[in-house]
Amino acid sequence: MLEIKDVQSFYGEALVLNGVTMNVKPGEVVALLGRNGMGKTTLIRSIMCLAQPQVRAGSIKWNGEELLGLKPHGVAQRKIALVPQGRRLFPSLTVTEHLTMIKPTSVKEGWTAEKIFDMFPRLAERRSHRGNQLSGGERQMLAVGRALMIDPEVVLMDEPSEGLAPVMVQHLETIIAELGKTGLGILLVEQNLYSALAVCDRVYVMETGRIVHEASAAEVRTDHSSLMKYLVVQ
Repeated sequence: MLEIKDVQSFYGEALVLNGVTMNVKPGEVVALLGRNGMGKTTLIRSIMCLAQPQVRAGSIKWNGEELLGLKPHGVAQRKIALVPQGRRLFPSLTVTEHLTMIKPTSVKEGWTAEKIFDMFPRLAERRSHRGNQLSGGERQMLAVGRALMIDPEVVLMDEPSEGLAPVMVQHLETIIAELGKTGLGILLVEQNLYSALAVCDRVYVMETGRIVHEASAAEVRTDHSSLMKYLVVQ
């Protein structure tokens, strides 16, 4: 289980996360909602132990082990994968190279390039295309596939539906739901409430660096009026 407790994260002297506490259990899709600038991406970066922000208080534990103090590759070695906001692909690498740079084709266990191609047939058709030759939807498929290549136990997805056409968003929702059923834990950072509710089990809402609301997805689907004050730009 991913356990985040009383985390305070700073950019310089600016406090961005102010006592965030939440968790993600195995096989659970947890949505983290909130408007722009509320600290959602900062939390993702804190979990991955990236150079910025600086986490100065609290703990982030994975299966009881403290992650704070590790390098980002050390976090990844503990089977925590990231699908970053903006995809962050290499423009000069092909689809196949993005996948096989993490795990060579000689490895047949766990997630492989061919399994990714089975999940995303469109990528199979584009396997020789470079990162800068792909559409937005194809880039998002590849970003998800690349994350799966480390055989993760939990995946952090930062705004995966951003900039995608509605039909691609629906396809992505189907994939996320299927991954959750395999026992994979997913922390889904989203602004799109309806997309998040299509796949998640629980919802947290963040405002100005704090968790201000927590509910089951079923509760929110029944009545999401209580969330709108946190999600609608005033």
